[in-house]
Amino acid sequence: MGEFIGELMALFADGFYRTWHVARTRRRLAAGRPVRVPCSARSERQPDYVNGSLRIRPGTDTVALVTRDTDRRELPAGGTFHEPEPDTWHSPDWAATAYLPPGADEPVYLQVDSRYLPMVHVALADPASQSKPGAR
Repeated sequence: MGEFIGELMALFADGFYRTWHVARTRRRLAAGRPVRVPCSARSERQPDYVNGSLRIRPGTDTVALVTRDTDRRELPAGGTFHEPEPDTWHSPDWAATAYLPPGADEPVYLQVDSRYLPMVHVALADPASQSKPGAR
């Protein structure tokens, strides 16, 4: 019974924390502040998904993908989004999308919590819409 209660506590705590973090991320982006969005990513250079974060700085032309296993990778903004890979992601809460940076031959596959996905789309597709005059 204790194990069951522990699983329930983790489930509810994660849901509360994630909801709080998404709201905080939206507020920081609206204020022109940099944010980190937890994600998993893979590409042709990195065939397995690795956990990391997207570092979004409003108004810049790149978004940094930072992981512990690989080097920091800058994703240039202005690319296109495509349908996700079929049958390669496991959780319905984590949305998958393929981002093709401008001038690249192969897409980068990103998985983020579905509540972060609109922010990721704006950051990579139209970063100028996030910048505020006088924001750093």
